Amino acid sequence: MRAFLLITFCLFIQACSKRSVDPEFDCGLDENQLGDFVVVPAGKLVDAGIGVSPSGGAPTLRDIPSFLMQVNEVTNLEFDRFVSETGYLTDAERSASSGRLDSGSAVFVSPMAKPGDGSTKVNESRDAGWTLSKEATWRTPEGAGSSVEGRALNPVVHVSLNDARAYAEWADARLPSELEWQHAASLGLFDQEDDTSGAYSSDGKPRANTWQGVFPLFNTNEDGFRDHAPVGCFDENEIGVYDIIGNVWEWTETPVDSKSFVIKGGSFLCADNFCRRYRPAARESQESDFSTNHIGIRLVRDL
Repeated sequence: MRAFLLITFCLFIQACSKRSVDPEFDCGLDENQLGDFVVVPAGKLVDAGIGVSPSGGAPTLRDIPSFLMQVNEVTNLEFDRFVSETGYLTDAERSASSGRLDSGSAVFVSPMAKPGDGSTKVNESRDAGWTLSKEATWRTPEGAGSSVEGRALNPVVHVSLNDARAYAEWADARLPSELEWQHAASLGLFDQEDDTSGAYSSDGKPRANTWQGVFPLFNTNEDGFRDHAPVGCFDENEIGVYDIIGNVWEWTETPVDSKSFVIKGGSFLCADNFCRRYRPAARESQESDFSTNHIGIRLVRDL
C-alpha cells in the first residue's frame, strides 16, 4: 500500500511539474491604476459579535455607511515610495536587528517548491512549512537571497498592523473595520447565493489566488500562481475591487483581544481542506506586531 501511494504521489508530481509557473507574470494592473479608490455603497450587515465587538457578543444588524475602498492591495512599489520618503523601518526589520531569539517574520515554504524558483518540484529540505526568519522582510519576502525585483506589482508582505497603520497615515487613509471589509467583499460576490463565488466560479474555475490541491502537501497551481500574484491578475469583483479574496490576508482595525486583530480575505495558502477563509464572513487573527509572507494591506477612506 505504501509503495502504491508513493508511486501515485510521484506521478502526480510529474504531472504538476509540467505546468510552467513563470515568476514574472504578464498580468496585473498598470502602475497608473494603483491606489485608485471606489465607492462602497451603504448597507446593512449582521455583526455576529465574535471576539471583541460593539454588540458585546450578541448578533446585531448594523448600518454600514458608504466609504471608499482601495481597488488594489498595497504593492511593493507603493510601499517603497512610502519608505523612500519617510525612512520607515518595519517591525520585521527592527526585530531582525534586536538580537532577540524570537525575532524575525514568518515564511511559509511549500513542500512543492523551493522559494523563488518558480517551479513545482518537491522541496525535500526540512524547511518545508512555517519558519521564523530573521532575513525575511518586505524587501526579501522569502528570506536571504530573495528580493522584490521584478515584483513591483505584487502585494507588500511582512508588514505588521503597526506597519499598516503607519503606511495608511502617510497615504491619508486608514484601515477598514472588519464589518466594512466584510460588507465590501459581500457586495462584490459574483453570486450572492454562493459565499465562495469570490474564489471559484460555479464550474470550479479559480477566480482568485488560493491553494488548489491538498494543503500543505501539493498545489496544482490551477490558478497559475504558486504564491503571490501581481495585483489585478484576476477580474475585478462586482464593485470594482481586485483580489479582496485570496492572494494575501488583509489587516483590519477590529480587535480580537488585547494583542490580536482580525485579518480578512484568505490568501494563496487557503485550500478547501485547510481553512476555506476565502468567504467574506470568514476571519482569522494575528498579533499586531507580527508579520508573515501572506498578510498585506488594503486602505479605505471616509466619504
